Amino acid sequence: MIKRSAVQRSSHDHAHASVYDPDFLLQKARWIRDDLDPQVARDGPDALHPDDILTLDEFLRRLLTSRIVLEDIRFSRLHLAIISMSGRATRWPKKLIDRAESEATYGPLKKLGSPLYEPGGCLHGVCKPEDASREKILIKWLKTPGVKLSPLLARRVGDLGFKPGDWWISALFAFKDGIIDYAEPSGGIIADANGAYAILMTKDEEVNGPSFDSFTYRARDNDRGRYRLTSATRESRQPIRVLRSHSLRSFWSPKAGVRYDGLHVVTGWSIVKTPKSKAMVYEITFKRLPSKPSQDVILRRPFSDEFEDYKEYKLIREAVRTQQEEAARARQITSPPLIIAPDGTVELSDDEASDTSAPSTGKDSVLRDDVLDM
Repeated sequence: MIKRSAVQRSSHDHAHASVYDPDFLLQKARWIRDDLDPQVARDGPDALHPDDILTLDEFLRRLLTSRIVLEDIRFSRLHLAIISMSGRATRWPKKLIDRAESEATYGPLKKLGSPLYEPGGCLHGVCKPEDASREKILIKWLKTPGVKLSPLLARRVGDLGFKPGDWWISALFAFKDGIIDYAEPSGGIIADANGAYAILMTKDEEVNGPSFDSFTYRARDNDRGRYRLTSATRESRQPIRVLRSHSLRSFWSPKAGVRYDGLHVVTGWSIVKTPKSKAMVYEITFKRLPSKPSQDVILRRPFSDEFEDYKEYKLIREAVRTQQEEAARARQITSPPLIIAPDGTVELSDDEASDTSAPSTGKDSVLRDDVLDM
């Protein structure tokens, strides 16, 4: 997947960056949509710091005198940032609203859309809209030259070059990048005979999370990786990559997709009986190791543009699946059922034979192999 920068640039970088740099425009759009707009919506125009107003006003002035290509606008979602400022129910300062409204040089902004599978989109070159099943995507990746797709990539100790806050649309794409060793969304412990390396938490597996840096994980009773996390060996004390899925019922889970939250270590564990099933399960306590970026930056993921990518991906996939199912049913209806007789001939079923418009010969209609091969 295309990696988009997760960390805002400094104000010094903002002042000297070019408005013709797509990444700069992306960071600015995120700053407006994910930082400033929620403040204004919650507390009104007075919530903005004077420095932020001046910086944003200067940025909009620079846009007015620039001729930015449409592809960069769609990539950065700058048009959606402008819409958020100039909407009917907006609470932005009037000066900035007027400045934002003057930016609509490409016609109706809402119709510009944003790339997903196209160049600049996070799935460009990764898969196509017609790839509606997990199996089809995996087979395509396996046949793609240069793509390393192996569970062994994730069965290694450490962060593997990933940074806390890295985000994926689903576990399938996290698997492709090599941070986990399976493509299923159900989650679990990534482990082998030598130790445990990561966990992807889903559903009710985080039973206690008093803070972002400390939580208790309930391992499944059929997950053998729990023995690697709780064994009294040096390997069981190695740092573990922790990922949270949007399906995890936790205050700290992302609102969509899968997010990597950093390296953690096991600080304790116990065996308890669950209230409902009365099964004996392992509850393992983790503590996050200090790292950058900060907790606030990590919890911002997914950004607004990433959340839009997630929704668009799900919408397109469901539409394609529906089309493929309808096409499959149509093929079944239009193709007459055939029966292979003991003598090797191919016959129409009785229902189909009775419906045929051909003159009756007193015998069942027969299609022989040589006819089918034509």
